[in-house]
Amino acid sequence: MSDEKRTFSRVPVRLKGYARVMRNIESSPIYTGDGVGDAACATALFKGSKLPEDLTNFLLEINRKLDRILGSLSQGGLRDDFPLDIEIMELSAVGIKFRSKSSFEIGTPLEIVIILGQVPLKMAGSKGIVRGIDEDTGLSRFEFVDTLESGMEAIVQFVFQQQREQIRKTKM
Repeated sequence: MSDEKRTFSRVPVRLKGYARVMRNIESSPIYTGDGVGDAACATALFKGSKLPEDLTNFLLEINRKLDRILGSLSQGGLRDDFPLDIEIMELSAVGIKFRSKSSFEIGTPLEIVIILGQVPLKMAGSKGIVRGIDEDTGLSRFEFVDTLESGMEAIVQFVFQQQREQIRKTKM
């Protein structure tokens, strides 16, 4: 996330994340996707159907509740594979700045999972390298090296959403 390489916006956040130390960056990732459907996909499923509107709304509500249950179960399983808790304080499409009870040497390869939203559960995962410690804040700097396209898209959308919120707050 050095200034020379940064071409993406970054936003201050306070997100929960999980990490695991990897043997090397070429190791296969454990996290392969969020496993929880998107509400827009569920709505699109019923578009053009001849089901009564009340039944469609009922099925969408059941789908939303199932997403919450699956999200809770997914987070429980993450703890087994990703034993290190991290608190993400800054996010961009290039990487994160985070704090953790664990300390990491520069160059340590990690796989991380970021919880972008709780309901419905929205997560993004990436492999990457610890690049150092920010002198001003004491936060660890982590650079994404290998991120699934869906994860990168979720991160970029989240960053844009946060920027829109910041703009709305400043215009009030």
